[in-house]
Amino acid sequence: MANPSIWNRSKKQSEHDYFSTAIFSSRPPAMITEEEALQIPAVKAAVDLISNSISMLPIYLYQQTSDDEIKKITDTRISTLNSISNRNDTGQSMKKKIVQDFLLHGRSFIYRKGTELYHLPAKKVEVKYFTEDSVTVSERKFVYYGYETVTFSEDEVFMIDGSSNGVLIDGGKILTQASGQIDYSSSLLSNAAVPVGILQATSRLTERAIDRLRTSFENLYGGAKKAGRTLILEEGLDYKPLSLKPDELQLTESNKQVISEIARLFNIPESMISASANKYNSLEQNGVQYLQSTLGPILTAIERALDKDLLDDIERQIGYNFRFDTSEILRTTEEQKLKATAEAFNKGLLTFNQAAYRLDLPKEQKDFRLLSIGNVMKYEDGQMVYLNLGPQPNQPEVNSSNGKQAKD
Repeated sequence: MANPSIWNRSKKQSEHDYFSTAIFSSRPPAMITEEEALQIPAVKAAVDLISNSISMLPIYLYQQTSDDEIKKITDTRISTLNSISNRNDTGQSMKKKIVQDFLLHGRSFIYRKGTELYHLPAKKVEVKYFTEDSVTVSERKFVYYGYETVTFSEDEVFMIDGSSNGVLIDGGKILTQASGQIDYSSSLLSNAAVPVGILQATSRLTERAIDRLRTSFENLYGGAKKAGRTLILEEGLDYKPLSLKPDELQLTESNKQVISEIARLFNIPESMISASANKYNSLEQNGVQYLQSTLGPILTAIERALDKDLLDDIERQIGYNFRFDTSEILRTTEEQKLKATAEAFNKGLLTFNQAAYRLDLPKEQKDFRLLSIGNVMKYEDGQMVYLNLGPQPNQPEVNSSNGKQAKD
């Protein structure tokens, strides 16, 4: 079992707390808020897709020994990361929040309190950097603007950094365009029954008469529920339409283009958030692309942050590391799963119980591995080894040219 004392690190006390210089480090202002961005269907779909995918993946602690053997380590930190993170959050919900902040803000923050882990919303955290030599960062402070303003040290809060400003800043223009397009479409729909145009009267109208005419016109024909009503004009009134139809504005084509840009922004296959796009022939190919290009960098960033802040120096030196189990992402169909498991069992790569476990079948009381002696290794000195039976006494060879027995 790993060292549990890693949870109770003492706060650092050093001279640079008093003599270091603060570095002013600011991030560009976001063009759109987190709440506004999540109102965009394509953004909401992309964030939920990625965060849900990672939140369901278990993370384990492994040790890589000097002879390249990989061992799974039993440790209380695994339960905190996967099961119960704190009295309010499960491991699944905390990982989902971490990934959402990572995508939108480019970084996530975790507060360590005893053996519990708490997620701190990135939009409420400010990072202050300090230096002693004006070149390197000697210390970081985390200012949390919650119910009260609280300053944490690096021993209390650790950051998962994506080395970016997040999509709210890096993709601000695209998200602002998408949000504006949704607002325009909603406005167009709510006023769809009233074509924007000019009401022209043959006689001069007073301002009061104009206001009453406009109000009456909107009450009679305004709103999507009143669409299709026949337009009736009084004598002396003439109507001239000015607005374009939605198809003339190419809103459908513009919407497809925005969805495509948002997919690129989150680095996901467009077919995963849009039914009209299909770039891959199979779900398996789609899953491989999604795992390698989209989830891979995020998983690596989380794993390395956990290695840095949840492992002590000794654990890192002896090869401990955190790693996600990504097998669920590439879950195949039942036929593919059965075929792959049977092939691995027939080739001796899996025992019977291991194969049964993969297929959710009951195990045998006495486990076994299927082996074959169909292949034989023959060395240059004439020694033959029947695989799985070990070395055998030298056997006389038959010379293929004359049929005589070869001498040793």
